[in-house]
Amino acid sequence: MAEKRKETEIEWYLKYILLFVLLAAALSAAINFPRLRMYQNYFFRDSPQVTMRYEQLSPGMDEAAVRRHFDGVPLNCVAEGGSLGDRVCYAAVEAVDGEPALGIALFFKHARLRHTVIQVPWWRHLRQKNRLIATYGPPRLREDPDGTTLLAWYLPHGDLVFNRDRTRDLDPLAWSVVMWTAGEMLRR
Repeated sequence: MAEKRKETEIEWYLKYILLFVLLAAALSAAINFPRLRMYQNYFFRDSPQVTMRYEQLSPGMDEAAVRRHFDGVPLNCVAEGGSLGDRVCYAAVEAVDGEPALGIALFFKHARLRHTVIQVPWWRHLRQKNRLIATYGPPRLREDPDGTTLLAWYLPHGDLVFNRDRTRDLDPLAWSVVMWTAGEMLRR
């Protein structure tokens, strides 16, 4: 009898643990609903691998030059009303320079390239940081207005930044970004 009661208690706990896990998953999906399509594309579609060649990016590049630079990447371009530019081209990608990535976004202002953003998964943050250091040398430290410490490299036609530390957010969908900015915008 005691053994049967113990089994019933275990089943009861397992049911509630399963219910808790399902509710947590539903809550996470609801909170991240606007981003779910991107993750669906990332995990369930074949996406291209991209070689960035940041040192070749230039504020003189127009959309046609960017498409040549990223030959084979199906860029979708739309008008943008944000602070990064007036037009954006984006694509889901599998990897950037051999490291997993969610996507790439290229922002244009007055038909010229101004910013590129690569989304990097938190579980590959350290490898991405080490790859950037190996490729571009020791970085300078910069402080973001929100207090985040950034690693910065000054390239011939723009600046490259990446978070020094991996996000401490508990959100498994929170990804870091590698951002290239045209000209010497970050050196001011």
